[in-house]
Amino acid sequence: MGYSLTRKRRERGYRREELTRFGRIPSHKATLIWLAARYAFVEKSILVVTEGLGQRRFHGRVVLLVNEHTASAGEMVSAFAEENNLATIVGTKTPGRLLSGSAYKVGHGYILGLPVAGYLTWQGRMLENNGIVPKFSIELSRDALREGRDTQLETAVQVAKQLLG
Repeated sequence: MGYSLTRKRRERGYRREELTRFGRIPSHKATLIWLAARYAFVEKSILVVTEGLGQRRFHGRVVLLVNEHTASAGEMVSAFAEENNLATIVGTKTPGRLLSGSAYKVGHGYILGLPVAGYLTWQGRMLENNGIVPKFSIELSRDALREGRDTQLETAVQVAKQLLG
């Protein structure tokens, strides 16, 4: 899918294929403890890969609806689907909020959050501050919402119908 990269690793040099591999989302909450322990003490540059399930009949016939609230993992999935022609993106540009960070208590109830790694797609595209630009851009109409209609969803349904033939 892509990889997170720390400044230190970027400056030192790297081959993305050799980064620590994150290849599967746990199916049980109890597994999250093991996952947190495994990645807590490794260098934060991590390769994110899919489970490699192969070609599926629905690939290329999926519509992903995104907007200014689609951030983080939602942007990762959208970028992966877009770059691999697995889905058509509809909606409004995403915010490009995709930095890995660490939080530090600084006293008096305050916490300082600092970025520690940036995420790049497999093709090397940095999503931070850039976001995902939909192939079919459509603003959400407040007037239509008052009438009980969602213009973004309507557009996504029209695009899906076109993809199905």
